[in-house]
Amino acid sequence: MQTQTQCTDSTPTPNEPQVDNDRLITADEVRRLAGGISDMTLWRWIKLGITPAPLVIERRRYWWRSAVVASLTHAGRANAEQL
Repeated sequence: MQTQTQCTDSTPTPNEPQVDNDRLITADEVRRLAGGISDMTLWRWIKLGITPAPLVIERRRYWWRSAVVASLTHAGRANAEQL
């Protein structure tokens, strides 16, 4: 008789959706997380690599919230994790 082992690794595979409350957010939310910056500042930060480039879905910009928080934390905006 064969026994089945259950995988306990919690890392998602590339085909699995992201969990941990990760979601797509708009530019307004990105700017709020960054401390109320302007749209022009957000554009500059994207060009400088401070924040990740957006995903464009039907001509609208979206970001993964976890990627934005990680980039802001790395850039020295540690309070972004609390928002």
